Amino acid sequence: MKIPSFLSKDNYLQNPIMRRFLKQYNIKFVETRSEYINKLEEFSNISEQNEMILKNWLLKIVREGSKEICYKKLYHIKDKSYDFSFVEQTIKNAYPDCPMSNILEYKNTNEFELVDYHIISKDHHKVHKIEFTFSRLFLCGESERKDEAVAFPVFIEIYLDDGFIVSRAKAKSTLFPFDGEHFSHIGEQHIITMDIAENLMNEIINIFQFKAEMNSKIVKNINSKMLYKLYCNYSFTPADIVSTIESQNNLIDTFIDQLFQNLSLDIRNKEKALLDSRILVEKFVSINGDNRDIFTKDRSAYLIKISSNDENELTTIDAKSSKLIPLQTTEAFFDSKKSVMQGKICKNLSMVFKRKDETYFTGYNQQLEIQFGSKGTFGFFKTIQYAEEEDIQNVLQTIFRNY
Repeated sequence: MKIPSFLSKDNYLQNPIMRRFLKQYNIKFVETRSEYINKLEEFSNISEQNEMILKNWLLKIVREGSKEICYKKLYHIKDKSYDFSFVEQTIKNAYPDCPMSNILEYKNTNEFELVDYHIISKDHHKVHKIEFTFSRLFLCGESERKDEAVAFPVFIEIYLDDGFIVSRAKAKSTLFPFDGEHFSHIGEQHIITMDIAENLMNEIINIFQFKAEMNSKIVKNINSKMLYKLYCNYSFTPADIVSTIESQNNLIDTFIDQLFQNLSLDIRNKEKALLDSRILVEKFVSINGDNRDIFTKDRSAYLIKISSNDENELTTIDAKSSKLIPLQTTEAFFDSKKSVMQGKICKNLSMVFKRKDETYFTGYNQQLEIQFGSKGTFGFFKTIQYAEEEDIQNVLQTIFRNY
């Protein structure tokens, strides 16, 4: 079996995940990327069984990795949408020429086409998930040198039980239109991959007659509130620090009382002053020494960046730390905390999620950074390092629970 070139050139095949495959099948480790791929192909050529093992593994890998994942909330899902026969006939009517191939063997054209689909149910009864694979050719490269046509697969998933439609694809800024013949489009604007995702999601929504919010302001507001929930869930104050703050409550209350009395301050601002004082105590306890473990050991993810604004206070927040350091251990987190808590929205977040399996992921790849945001009528997140399917599902379910 020959591994399709786009899997290697577009970095779908990353070293940590190839090392795991070699380990699983007792293949001697190698050093270079090209040697890894040679070993995979050699394994495949041993037998038909091995070829099938590699093919199934590659079909899994192409959906994983560093991905740009967009999502929309679905409304008014009708009962018939859970019926296997209805779903299958709807897809066949919409895509009568679907070859039911796979992305490894499919011959791409210069138009997006449905390559394959899977209806996931229990014994052909209630459908709970539908998966689509679309693909086409684009030119890939810098604007001055676009001389290669590459396959660009996009995966669309409908999570019926959760009420979401999701797309996933490579985040690429070097794709250009390709008409099937010409390899030079100087002056053409590059393809915006998220626009592709939105168009395909809307196409599927229309086919099944689902409903989704089309007002971008409403979608942005809902998604920003969801991100605020993530902010609260994953930057809560550790119990030990809560205990320390509470131990100083008498001192804080006495200080604020004395301050307002001495300066004849407006009593209506006293609650704000008490809140500020408690944040001040929390801030200096949290940044005192190396407290990194306190903010990571009892949670499955931690915050490293936030962008937000408080329209009432006319403040804009943009705070970040390195991915090895929880934002909650920095001054920037506490300097913005009050505004974030008052505004109750977050425009963008970056978080580090714990991997389900860290084996073979070392150094830079060990921390799985996820960037969240909104664009148009959908929310999105990007996996900056290689994300396995379990990691992607973990982030998706986190969104579904908090949306």
